[in-house]
Amino acid sequence: MKKVILLLVTLIFTASSSAADPNTPTERVKAAVDDILAIAQDNALPSEQKYENLGVAIKSHVDLQAASQRVIAKHWRKATKEQKIEFMGLFRQVLTNTYGKLLETYTNEEVRFENEKIKKEKYASVDTIVISGGKEIPVTYQLLKRGDNWKIYDFVAEGISLVRSYSTDYQSVLRKGGIESLNKQLADKLAATE
Repeated sequence: MKKVILLLVTLIFTASSSAADPNTPTERVKAAVDDILAIAQDNALPSEQKYENLGVAIKSHVDLQAASQRVIAKHWRKATKEQKIEFMGLFRQVLTNTYGKLLETYTNEEVRFENEKIKKEKYASVDTIVISGGKEIPVTYQLLKRGDNWKIYDFVAEGISLVRSYSTDYQSVLRKGGIESLNKQLADKLAATE
């Protein structure tokens, strides 16, 4: 899973992008890339500020509810509103910490935006190719439209879904103690890393 996360972080940090209206799926991905690239390239920012800015970028471009729902799977329906809100906050912090630790891996790989597909006017995928060391690696962003806005809820690299990977990692805790147990475990791990 770490290899996949590293690949996705590299993609986010290195994709070419332009100032654009994020109202299409491709432009949402490019806007996310712009924001994260700015954080990765700003050497004047202290580490703590980079993490904070990264958290804001994730909140802005990622549909945390859709991602969280897919990570928790069937346990989402059983969770209370408070447990869901707590998990979304914790999951955002997990993503922020994961990406923040990998900011230093930023290199100059090339990324091509290949294709955009929209299904039922609500779901979309944006296919990209990461060119790293002469190797072409397919990476797809999955997006969901809420109102007029597209937001990212998953990344799929070479057929491996980031959301599915987290879901697999969390299933044993969810089976034993439900979302309350998972929230406690995540909170404890996050507190230990501060």
